[in-house]
This record gives sequence, C-alpha cells and structure tokens, in this order.
Amino acid sequence: MKIEQLNQIILKSIEKKSVKNFDKLEWDSLSHLNILSTLEKKFPKKISSIKGIADFNNYKNLSRILIKKKLIK
Repeated sequence: MKIEQLNQIILKSIEKKSVKNFDKLEWDSLSHLNILSTLEKKFPKKISSIKGIADFNNYKNLSRILIKKKLIK
C-alpha cells in the first residue's frame, strides 16, 4: 500500500476532506478503531499482530510502524 492510500483511509475515518499537516494529526478512539479495522481488512492478521498498535493514535507513530513492518511505502 502506498502512503497516499493510508492518508485516504485516515481522512475517511476522521471524516475530513483534507488536512494540511498529517504529521501532527491525532484522532479519537472511535476513529482509531475504524482506521485499524480498515487496515486489518487490507492486511489480514498483520495489523492486529503488531505489538502496541492500539496505542498509536496519531499519524506519525502509526505511519512509522507501518513503514517499519513494510506494509506501506
């Protein structure tokens, strides 16, 4: 998955059309659950197996771990 696709998933989950700076973006627990659920559908059993992913409720941490796990480019 490309980083742009992750951005679209996040925008849809937080119900915004655009964001100026993704790196400073944070979201609430309901949006976080929606983001993780959507990612789990795209990568079955890979998202839920990432230790601590439930605590990554901001863009910077989430994107960093997904890049590290080679799920996004």
